[in-house]
Amino acid sequence: MKQFRQLSIEDSSKASLSMVDWTLSIFLLLSGASALIYQVLWVRLLTLSIGSTSVSISIVLSVFFLGLGVGSYFAASLIKKFKNPLKVYIVVEAGIALSAILILPLLLNLDYFISLLPIVEAGVWIKFFVVTAILFIPTFLIGTTFPLIVAVAVHNKKEVGQKLAHFYAFNSLGAVAGAISSGFYLIPNFALDGTLYVAVMLNISIAVAGVALLGHFNSSFKVQQRLFSNTAKTNKNALFVLFITGFTALATEVGWMKFLIVYTGNTIYGFSMILAMFIAGITIGSFIAKLKIISKIETEKLLFFGLILLALALLGARAGLGAFPEIYEQLNTLEVGAFAYRWSKYFVMFLILLPATAMFGLLFPLALQYYSPNIDTLHANVGKAYSVNIIAGIMGSIVAGFWIIPYFSTDVLLSAAAFIVLLSSFIFIKSNAVKNAFLYFVGFFSVAFAMNFFLPHLDYRKMVEIVISRDSKAYSQKSTIHYIKEGESGVIGLLSNDDNPCIVKIFNNGLNESWIDVCNSENMLLSEFLLGKIPLMLNPDAKKAFVVGYGGGTTLMGLSMSELESINVVEIEPAVLDAVRTLYNNRLPTDNDKRVNITINDARYSLLISKGTYDIIVSQPSHPWLRGSSNIMNRDFFEIVKSKLSQNGINGQWVPLFMIDIATLKSIIKAYTDTFTYVVSFVNVNTRDFLMFGSNMPININREFVLKEINHSEARAVFTYHNIDEPEDLMGYFALSKEQLVEISANSEPATDLNLLSEIYKSRYGAIDGNSFNTLGFINDYLNSQVVK
Repeated sequence: MKQFRQLSIEDSSKASLSMVDWTLSIFLLLSGASALIYQVLWVRLLTLSIGSTSVSISIVLSVFFLGLGVGSYFAASLIKKFKNPLKVYIVVEAGIALSAILILPLLLNLDYFISLLPIVEAGVWIKFFVVTAILFIPTFLIGTTFPLIVAVAVHNKKEVGQKLAHFYAFNSLGAVAGAISSGFYLIPNFALDGTLYVAVMLNISIAVAGVALLGHFNSSFKVQQRLFSNTAKTNKNALFVLFITGFTALATEVGWMKFLIVYTGNTIYGFSMILAMFIAGITIGSFIAKLKIISKIETEKLLFFGLILLALALLGARAGLGAFPEIYEQLNTLEVGAFAYRWSKYFVMFLILLPATAMFGLLFPLALQYYSPNIDTLHANVGKAYSVNIIAGIMGSIVAGFWIIPYFSTDVLLSAAAFIVLLSSFIFIKSNAVKNAFLYFVGFFSVAFAMNFFLPHLDYRKMVEIVISRDSKAYSQKSTIHYIKEGESGVIGLLSNDDNPCIVKIFNNGLNESWIDVCNSENMLLSEFLLGKIPLMLNPDAKKAFVVGYGGGTTLMGLSMSELESINVVEIEPAVLDAVRTLYNNRLPTDNDKRVNITINDARYSLLISKGTYDIIVSQPSHPWLRGSSNIMNRDFFEIVKSKLSQNGINGQWVPLFMIDIATLKSIIKAYTDTFTYVVSFVNVNTRDFLMFGSNMPININREFVLKEINHSEARAVFTYHNIDEPEDLMGYFALSKEQLVEISANSEPATDLNLLSEIYKSRYGAIDGNSFNTLGFINDYLNSQVVK
């Protein structure tokens, strides 16, 4: 501690990087880590209640960054009012921890509060208001941290550029650590609430350390007294650079995420990995900005050529991603171990993005320094400049996600971002620091035009093909993709194997979701068909039904072959409906059925705010380890379903027995049996599908009611095709009773919103004794053991 007694804030400016600077660097490192952890957690928790559509997720992210921007803008006002930025910073870190703890109960119970709202459907602005009300205070406080640290440590004009880059680099490095640790370690081991407490402890540690060290700093801060009366001018061009780089950084991140998630998988691991790649590149660029060789070059020259290089790097990244499928195939030829085989692909992705992300990281501190080169105005203006960058980022993500990608394509987005950056360099054409700037601009514009024309463009078809060949042996035979479209949640398409062209499979990011026999209408996917028909057998008086997910439409078709009065279907991805329409002359099979109402929305959210009850609720989500799908395959969702069932209502839940481990299957079964008092289950061995049916009332399988549905005029041909002519034929698919389901999952932890057990299976797979992917064998072994008994 004696080292600190010898240092004042003003003394710290005399050394290049003093002990004070390194202490504050650690503060920013931990603060950056906690901020990214909060971002991951709050996005996840809020989308459970307001929906996981792309619009809902964008709302949460926009509010998060809006709070950061507003906090950055008003940081100077806090410094001016309270004079001592270090004390303010300590209070802010404590405030972040306190506010995060206080809003946690609200986040955990937001389902309940939203269900009380007198609304049938909450629009964008209602959701925006709800999220803002919850997140504004903590995000505002997080936004003040970087400007406050700058006010504490930067007091020497000669070190402005170096220290801005240094602190921004450490803050970004912390963000990388937060992104990786939250997805790969914290959430899998401590669940969502436990991970939040880890982030809270980081903030508290900073605050306690700051208090302990405060007395060892010279805290007079007299230098701050004159910072807000100075009338020195700022460079407005810097704000333009900050706006352009912020706008294009977040826009390209959206595009890169959309493309790479096809390969990494739309899971918490894939999201964390891509986010970490992006921030890691920014961190490297920030460290480059603090090099002495950079400080010797005039700032205007750096910004001019920096923007040009960024534009070229963005085009290079697009070309690299376009060539990734070919690179992937070459990497597959290498004879390396499993670890190197897997991570070599991610390393290549990182290298493809690195030049562009590093340039973003380099340009930010340079633009901050350029905006306020006078040390007397730096502290008053750094927060405002930072806020411009953040607000521009919000705008970029919204424009990318809501306009360019849906109406054009990700490829157009990435190309447009590059040329926007390139054109922005034109503001330095008349700069005295750059001789022959116009000639350089014309030359590099020609190079960029040639790169855009001749270098590879994004090809989702090839990206999907490598995922299909990687994940499914069933697709190893030659196949043809008939339709492909960038959807809101993924890349949707139709595919058939050349040796059986009648079976058209619907895929999302290369993963099979359902199939349709376009040659024989009687050959419906039996598991999906039974998911719709068995509830009608168990509740013959049913009038109203609710369907989670459209899939191939088979479950809906099964339900429509009945006397139901209304069937509400909620599908989150409109491209799924578009794909199916192409198989039926641009129509859906139920378009003429007035009982059917198909809505594009988040099913959990739609069910949550619905005011009535349903006699039948069936759910056929995507694979349970995917983000969004895990939200509707756990105990919290089952409780919502239970609350929306009528007295004799029946719920049907599809669970795959393929690409899922035994531990995850048991956690889903445990969640289901904990929720519903009465449960029966069926299994289709051929397609590896498991169906559970639950109710609040005793479930009776009445032979008369079963026979009635089998002999229904519209359904009879389908049952006959699958050799189900009598109730006894159907009972051949019967699997386990409630008691047996309870027994096989007795020692398992139920899947919930907080533990994300179905989504984090990769982190716990090897740690569970006897775990494997042979889920069908697990069920068969249990059934055989019961026969022996």
